[in-house]
Amino acid sequence: MGARPYLSATRDLLRTGAIAAGVLLGTSTCYRPANDARADGSWSYLVDAPEPGSRTLRVEATFEGARTERLGIGPASLPFVSGMEVRTGHGYRTVERSGRDWFERSCNSRCTVRYQVDLEALARQCGDEVDCARRVGDATLSPSLAWLVHPTPRRDVPVTVKLRGASVASGMSAGDEPGTHAFRSFDLDEGSFTAFGPMRRYRIPSPGGDRAARLDVAIVGSEPLAMRDDELVGWIGEAASATVPFFGRFPVEHATIFVVPAHGEEGVTFGKVLSLAGASIVLVVGDRMPASARHRDWVLVHELFHLGFPTFRGEGRWLGEGLATYYEPVLRARAGWTTDAEVFRQFARNMPRGQPTRMTAGLGGRDDLDSIYWGGALFCLAADMRIREETHGAKSLDDVIRASLAHGGDATKVWTLREVLRVADETTGTRVLSSMFEQYAMRGDRIDLDGLFASMGLRGGEAADETSTLAWVRRGIVEAPPGEVRFAKY
Repeated sequence: MGARPYLSATRDLLRTGAIAAGVLLGTSTCYRPANDARADGSWSYLVDAPEPGSRTLRVEATFEGARTERLGIGPASLPFVSGMEVRTGHGYRTVERSGRDWFERSCNSRCTVRYQVDLEALARQCGDEVDCARRVGDATLSPSLAWLVHPTPRRDVPVTVKLRGASVASGMSAGDEPGTHAFRSFDLDEGSFTAFGPMRRYRIPSPGGDRAARLDVAIVGSEPLAMRDDELVGWIGEAASATVPFFGRFPVEHATIFVVPAHGEEGVTFGKVLSLAGASIVLVVGDRMPASARHRDWVLVHELFHLGFPTFRGEGRWLGEGLATYYEPVLRARAGWTTDAEVFRQFARNMPRGQPTRMTAGLGGRDDLDSIYWGGALFCLAADMRIREETHGAKSLDDVIRASLAHGGDATKVWTLREVLRVADETTGTRVLSSMFEQYAMRGDRIDLDGLFASMGLRGGEAADETSTLAWVRRGIVEAPPGEVRFAKY
C-alpha cells in the first residue's frame, strides 16, 4: 500500500480550525474596483515624447473637479520635474512648489498646467530600474506613474492620456481616439509601461488562435540581440499560446511586451507586469541569449500567467505570485518544454524556502520574497492536491483560475482575497481554499511538505512509488487535460 494520504489525514483538522465564512471573509479589506467608481471630475494629459537626441518629456495636464489645490508626484521623480506653470487668461504663470507638492488654488475647480520631466536624470538617479526609468541606448522605458503629476489626494476619476511623437509605445489601455489611452486615476500606481525613443515594433494578432486578442511587442532601443527579431517574437507568441489552452483564451484583449536588452547576459534576467491601466510586461532579455535557450526560460511564462488572474491592493501578493510560481513549470511541462520529473524536482528544491520560520507568521503577514513566491507556491500545490483528492479528480485549482477569469478576474481588474475564496469554494463545491487560507495564510501553520511529497510517491523530488495513494494526483497536475495538447517537444 502507498503512504497514508497526507491531505485526508489533515482534513478534519482543517475543518475544525476554519472559522465561519462570514468571519473569514471579513478579514480582507474591501476595495471598490476602479472601473466601478462614480466620482465626478476628470484628468487629461497631452504628452509630447522627447525629440531625437533628447530625453525631456513635455506634459500638459488639465484637472477638472480635483477639489484640492495640491499637485504631486512620486518622491523619486520630484527633483526632475521643472517648469511647472498654470494657464491663465493672459498666458502662463509659475506654480511654486512647497516641500513635496505644488499648490495652485484654481485646481480646486479646473486648471491646466504644463511641465517638463528629465527622464535622463531620473533614470540615472533610479539606477535604471524599470519601476522608475531605465535607459536603453537612445530610448527610455518608464511607467506612467513616474511622469504624470496629479492632484493629491487622489479621487477616483477617469483619466485620458494622449501621447504624441513617432517613437513612443505604451501598454496603457486604448482610448476612444487614435493615440489616446484611458484608465481610472486609482489605477495610476500600476499605470503601465511606456517607451520613448527608437524601438522595433511587432504585433501578434491572435495569440494562441484567440482572434479577439492581440499582443504587441516592442524591442526597446536599437541594440542587436543574439536572437533575431523573428525568433524573439516567435518565442513570445509560443509562450502566449502555451497559456491559451489553460485559460481557454488569451486572458486579456490586448497586452504589450517591452523587450529590454541586457548587455552580456545569456538569459532572461527580469520580468514585471503592470496591468491596471492596461496590460504591459517588461522582459529583460540577455543580448547573448540564443534562440535555442528560449524554452528553458521560466520568466516569460510566469509573467504571462499573471495576466489571467486579478490584481490585489494591499493584500494577497503571496497568492498572486504563488500561483504564477506554481503554474509556470506546470504549463511549461504541459507544453513539452520541460519534463514532468523536473517540475517536481524544482518543487522539492525550492518549496522548503517558503515554510514559515515562526508559527505565528501566516502568509498574509510575511513580506520576504521566499514566503511570497515559494510560500505561496507551496500553498497552491497543497490546495490543488486537496481539491483534486476531495472531488476525486473532478475539479482542480485549474478550475478556480478559469472560473475567476470567466467572472472578469484578469490582471486589469482589482479583486479582494474574499472574492477569490468565494469563487474557489463555489467552483469546486468544497471549502478547501477558504479553510486552508485560515490555517496557513492567517494562523501560520506549517504544511507537512515531506508528507505531501510522500503521498504523491515522491522521494527527494523523484517519482519512487507509483502505487502511492495520491500518485494519480501528481500525474494529473502535469498532464495536459483533454484539449490541452502538447505542441512542442522538450
